Amino acid sequence: MTTADGAARPGARALGRAAAGLAVAGSLLHLLLLDATSLASLAMAATAAVCLPCAWQLWRRPTRSAWRTTVLADVTMLLLHAQLLGEPAAGGAAHAAHHGAAPGAPAWTGLALVAGSLAAGAVALAGDRRARHRRGLLPSVHAPA
Repeated sequence: MTTADGAARPGARALGRAAAGLAVAGSLLHLLLLDATSLASLAMAATAAVCLPCAWQLWRRPTRSAWRTTVLADVTMLLLHAQLLGEPAAGGAAHAAHHGAAPGAPAWTGLALVAGSLAAGAVALAGDRRARHRRGLLPSVHAPA
C-alpha cells in the first residue's frame, strides 16, 4: 500500500464511510429544498452535487487527498452557511425562502452534518500525520540534542 492510502490505518475505512454518509445526507438535504423557479435553488443543487465525488472517494478509499478536499469544502460550507444564517432579512431567509420559512431545522441540520464531516476529517488527517511520523515519513519538529 502507498503512504497516501489512509485505509491502511485501523478504523480509517469506517471513518471514511461515516463521512461519506454525512456528505450524501447533506446533498440530499439540499435537494429537498429545491425550487425549480429559483436560480439560487438550482445553484444550491449544483453545489450539493460537488460533494458526491468526495463522498465516493471517502467510501471506497479514504486517501489523505480526499480528506483534505473534504475538509476544505466543509470549511467553505460552514463559512457560507453561517453567513446566510447570520443575515436575518436577506441571506438567512433567502436560503430557505423556497419554502417560505426562516432558517430552521434544515439549515441547522445541514450545519450539523458539515460539522460532523469536518470533525471526521480532522481526526483522519491527524491520525494519518501521526502514522506517517511513526513510519519516518515526516521530519521531526524537534531539534537534535
